[in-house]
Amino acid sequence: MKKETVVTIRVTPELKAIIQKIAEEDDRTVGWMARKLIIEALEARSVRKKEKVEKKRIEEQKKRRLQ
Repeated sequence: MKKETVVTIRVTPELKAIIQKIAEEDDRTVGWMARKLIIEALEARSVRKKEKVEKKRIEEQKKRRLQ
Protein backbone atom coordinates (compact mmCIF):
# COMPACT_ATOMS: atom_id res chain seq x y z
CA MET A 1 0.00 0.00 0.00
CA LYS A 2 1.32 3.43 -0.92
CA LYS A 3 1.91 5.84 1.89
CA GLU A 4 0.53 9.29 1.24
CA THR A 5 0.72 12.51 3.15
CA VAL A 6 -1.56 15.52 3.20
CA VAL A 7 -0.39 18.83 1.79
CA THR A 8 -2.59 21.87 2.28
CA ILE A 9 -2.21 24.76 -0.15
CA ARG A 10 -3.96 28.04 -0.79
CA VAL A 11 -5.02 28.95 -4.31
CA THR A 12 -6.95 31.81 -5.82
CA PRO A 13 -10.63 31.29 -6.58
CA GLU A 14 -9.73 31.45 -10.28
CA LEU A 15 -7.16 28.64 -9.98
CA LYS A 16 -9.59 26.53 -7.96
CA ALA A 17 -12.26 26.99 -10.63
CA ILE A 18 -9.82 25.95 -13.35
CA ILE A 19 -8.80 22.81 -11.46
CA GLN A 20 -12.44 21.97 -10.74
CA LYS A 21 -13.34 22.36 -14.41
CA ILE A 22 -10.51 20.11 -15.56
CA ALA A 23 -11.38 17.56 -12.86
CA GLU A 24 -15.04 17.49 -13.90
CA GLU A 25 -14.09 17.05 -17.57
CA ASP A 26 -11.97 14.02 -16.63
CA ASP A 27 -14.55 12.74 -14.11
CA ARG A 28 -12.01 13.04 -11.28
CA THR A 29 -11.90 14.72 -7.89
CA VAL A 30 -10.21 18.06 -7.36
CA GLY A 31 -7.65 16.37 -5.09
CA TRP A 32 -6.81 13.76 -7.72
CA MET A 33 -6.43 16.43 -10.38
CA ALA A 34 -4.25 18.61 -8.13
CA ARG A 35 -1.92 15.63 -7.52
CA LYS A 36 -1.78 14.91 -11.25
CA LEU A 37 -0.96 18.53 -12.06
CA ILE A 38 1.80 18.61 -9.43
CA ILE A 39 3.28 15.36 -10.78
CA GLU A 40 3.20 16.71 -14.34
CA ALA A 41 4.96 19.90 -13.20
CA LEU A 42 7.67 17.87 -11.44
CA GLU A 43 8.14 15.66 -14.47
CA ALA A 44 8.39 18.72 -16.71
CA ARG A 45 11.26 19.91 -14.52
CA SER A 46 12.85 16.45 -14.73
CA VAL A 47 12.63 16.04 -10.97
CA ARG A 48 10.27 13.09 -10.88
CA LYS A 49 11.45 11.36 -14.06
CA LYS A 50 14.80 10.73 -12.44
CA GLU A 51 13.07 8.95 -9.57
CA LYS A 52 11.01 6.79 -11.94
CA VAL A 53 14.03 5.92 -14.06
CA GLU A 54 16.06 5.00 -10.98
CA LYS A 55 13.29 2.78 -9.59
CA LYS A 56 12.92 1.05 -12.96
CA ARG A 57 16.67 0.46 -13.16
CA ILE A 58 16.70 -1.09 -9.67
CA GLU A 59 13.73 -3.34 -10.51
CA GLU A 60 15.46 -4.53 -13.69
CA GLN A 61 18.61 -5.34 -11.75
CA LYS A 62 16.59 -7.38 -9.24
CA LYS A 63 14.91 -9.32 -12.07
CA ARG A 64 18.28 -10.13 -13.64
CA ARG A 65 19.60 -11.42 -10.32
CA LEU A 66 16.61 -13.73 -9.95
CA GLN A 67 17.09 -15.25 -13.40
